[in-house]
Amino acid sequence: MDMDFHVKSYCQLFDKLQKNVKTVEELFSLLKEQMQEIVHLFPLGKFEIRLIVAPSILDPEGQDERFLLYENEEGFDEPCCREHVQMDETCSAVFEYYPVKGTAWSPIQEQMLLFLSRQLFLLLERVKLVQLLECIAVTDLLTGALNTRGINETGGKLLAQGKLQEYACAFLNIKNFNYINRAVGARQGDMVLREFVRLARQKLKPDEYFARMGGDNFVLLAKKERMGILLEQIDCMQVTVPYENGTKTFDLRSRIGVYDMRAGQSMGEGLNAASTAMHAAKMSGKADRFCFDDQMVENALRQKEVSQMFPKALADREFVVYYQPKVTLVDNQLCGCEALVRWFRDGAMVPPMNFIPVLEREGSVCKLDFYVLEQVCRDVRDWKAKGIEPVRISVNFSKVHLQNPHLAEEILAVLQKYEIPPKYIEVELTEMSGYENYETLLNFVRAMRANGVSTSIDDFGTGYSSLNLLKDLNVDIIKLDKSFLSSLENHRKNDVIVIKNIIKMVNELDMEVIAEGVETVKQAEFLRGMHCCMAQGFLFDRPLPHDDFEKRLSGDHVYSLEKAGA
Repeated sequence: MDMDFHVKSYCQLFDKLQKNVKTVEELFSLLKEQMQEIVHLFPLGKFEIRLIVAPSILDPEGQDERFLLYENEEGFDEPCCREHVQMDETCSAVFEYYPVKGTAWSPIQEQMLLFLSRQLFLLLERVKLVQLLECIAVTDLLTGALNTRGINETGGKLLAQGKLQEYACAFLNIKNFNYINRAVGARQGDMVLREFVRLARQKLKPDEYFARMGGDNFVLLAKKERMGILLEQIDCMQVTVPYENGTKTFDLRSRIGVYDMRAGQSMGEGLNAASTAMHAAKMSGKADRFCFDDQMVENALRQKEVSQMFPKALADREFVVYYQPKVTLVDNQLCGCEALVRWFRDGAMVPPMNFIPVLEREGSVCKLDFYVLEQVCRDVRDWKAKGIEPVRISVNFSKVHLQNPHLAEEILAVLQKYEIPPKYIEVELTEMSGYENYETLLNFVRAMRANGVSTSIDDFGTGYSSLNLLKDLNVDIIKLDKSFLSSLENHRKNDVIVIKNIIKMVNELDMEVIAEGVETVKQAEFLRGMHCCMAQGFLFDRPLPHDDFEKRLSGDHVYSLEKAGA
């Protein structure tokens, strides 16, 4: 045998393979085509490679597959020449060569085959590395789902094939995931995300895709006719993870925006539309799943405008505090008020529903709430300086504040700054429906009570957690949601029983109860008969600007129901 000839042939073969392959499949396919380059050097009966890849986050199933690259029609003999090569703890390959039936290899030929195995493995290692890097580029390394680039590239391929319009795109945001992280820690929270993705991907067909967009946001790309079924399965997912000496199970629910792809649209357009629909669901506070419509784009632009304008509007003091009186139902006496914020821009008032939910979602509401508290403290200080006795004023604080471990100290610091006695301030916690971190809430309420500041829960009765709040929290005031009063004009038996018993429970717990949204004399008389101590609503007064409310403080504190109801 001419060794120089063999070496030259090998070099030509590997040069050809290196220049033309990017994947393992391409490598084996091309190698199969080039087998004649090897066969004429050896009496080769069969050549097979077994590739073993351990499961990983990038490849949850792993791989153990045999690739038959050559088999001679004349058959082959045992034993074979076998070489096992280990890339690392995750990947290895076994090369098996069999001689043509009735033949045997010389020691030199066996050495050449082993040399061939090692060269092929080096090439295989390089190809696997390239594939790994390409996979990492499109994979979320925490969960193994596609990442943002991955879902965009997948959509791009479907678009090029003319298939993307057959799909719907859903944008999912897991609700209250911050609570899970706080409850079990970030490491276990990551395990929840991994298990969520694993369970979701189990429900998918090969032509359906799941991606993590970062944080607790995910995208599902599936055929339109399958989207509804998949969302029903994924949206109510029970995830169990190890915790301490046992396990902990979470029921994961999501806010979801859905968009049906249209002909010619890119994946990016679909993602934007589905994301817009998800944010609409988040802002609504009513439904957790919205399908995209064109009006949402206009709303999203308006919300973005609010976000951009807010910092300057706050600095320019475009936000004005109004006061809506609260009245004791026993004697119709002014006993307090709620500080409500109004935004005046370019001579017109921006409706609160057009900016409060936006600021709530992005967290900027915290700055607005403290802005209002500071203005209330300034007004209380000025009234006292004029000899006008203020009433207790409730200031709204979003549950977003409860993520701040120093909230109580910061509120007390504002009161100290303006030298305001705590009896004049009530912290009204808003949008508490669904809030589950009772320990944080309880600590805050205790801190306020210890320093003489009253606390209240807004919109009581609208969330599934309301009874827990009533049982566990020692707040001072419970505000009944106005929805309870909407049907009282007809005195529906069930409504009367519910309101009567809520008021009774609150009174027996030595808390005060106030009904908001009182608009008729009949409602006020009913509430008085149920021993509700306070009311607030248009029957008595609308929210008043500073000067008009100052007149209420300075003048007659008693409201006449006859005049109010006229």
